Amino acid sequence: MTTTMTTHEIELTPQEMLDCEDMVEPEYNYSDPNHKPPFKYVDYTEIEASDNNEINCLAFGKKGKYLCEITERNKIAYIYHLRESNKIGIWGESRKFDTVINQINYRFNIAQQMVDNNNLNN
Repeated sequence: MTTTMTTHEIELTPQEMLDCEDMVEPEYNYSDPNHKPPFKYVDYTEIEASDNNEINCLAFGKKGKYLCEITERNKIAYIYHLRESNKIGIWGESRKFDTVINQINYRFNIAQQMVDNNNLNN
């Protein structure tokens, strides 16, 4: 019995080539004033922010403190609130998006509880 194996060559996109190198975490200089989107070879997604501005303020923190913490903890490129569309833009490796989105949603849940508790006490 003879077995024949064939190989197929696949050309990777620049993003796929970077994804293959994920053994090394990307390093971002968050304090660099030029560290702003758009970023080359970095994935992007958006999620809805709350329609309640008070909840957004509590969830994001003063000067985006909690979004910055989530960004740096997960070693992704950037997270920010797009006020015009009321969405949260997330730049980073797509494999990290689920974790980042869960952490943002956790912040929204905390903010909602704070608002609810405040309303009960009034």
